[in-house]
Amino acid sequence: MRLLKINLLVAALMVLGAATSSAYRVDMVSAEFGTSINPGQLVTIAVDFDSEGATDVAILGMGVLFNESVFSYRQDLSSTTSYLLYTTGKNPFLIANAVCGGYGGPTAGDGCTLFGEGTSGFISNQVGIAHNSSSSTLAGVPAVAPAGTQLVQLVFEATGGGTGSFDFDFDLARGGILQLGTGERVALGLGASGSVNVIPEPTTALLVGLGLVGLGVAGRRSRS
Repeated sequence: MRLLKINLLVAALMVLGAATSSAYRVDMVSAEFGTSINPGQLVTIAVDFDSEGATDVAILGMGVLFNESVFSYRQDLSSTTSYLLYTTGKNPFLIANAVCGGYGGPTAGDGCTLFGEGTSGFISNQVGIAHNSSSSTLAGVPAVAPAGTQLVQLVFEATGGGTGSFDFDFDLARGGILQLGTGERVALGLGASGSVNVIPEPTTALLVGLGLVGLGVAGRRSRS
């Protein structure tokens, strides 16, 4: 009997530990990570959100940093999930902030802007991702959606040569926030970064030059 009680206590502690260790997490996924591409080609990154069993999301914001010497952000090709984490009645739910296309308007679903675009706090190498609860009282959204719900799909175009990395940014001064309906702010687990190698193709001038060298060699051979 005593052994049974001990086993039940251990099981209860394990369940409690699992409950308290649950956390919110974002990951970035791209088929181009770890590959090599040429200038002009695109890299598509999906940013997924996983509540890991936790609930009550009211405000969610983070950034994706990129090497602007290697890539340029293509907002025109990017997109945002309009609403997510909804219950059966689809209310409340998490919606994209105005900087990510908003919800219900003509820009709904459009890609997120660069952080602080149009303000003195503008950051040219960070895409700002922002969502908040559809409830005006920020009561919090029950996170019942499947794991790995996609928040946004970001598209970048290779413009230079070198290795371009993509990293999450969760600095409060740059839009990083995870707030629950209670007003409590909690940590957000950040997934691994990714990188893509951009290999510049030979320029037209170089190709023309090599062609002229080849013609010169051929001419000398014909004269000899």
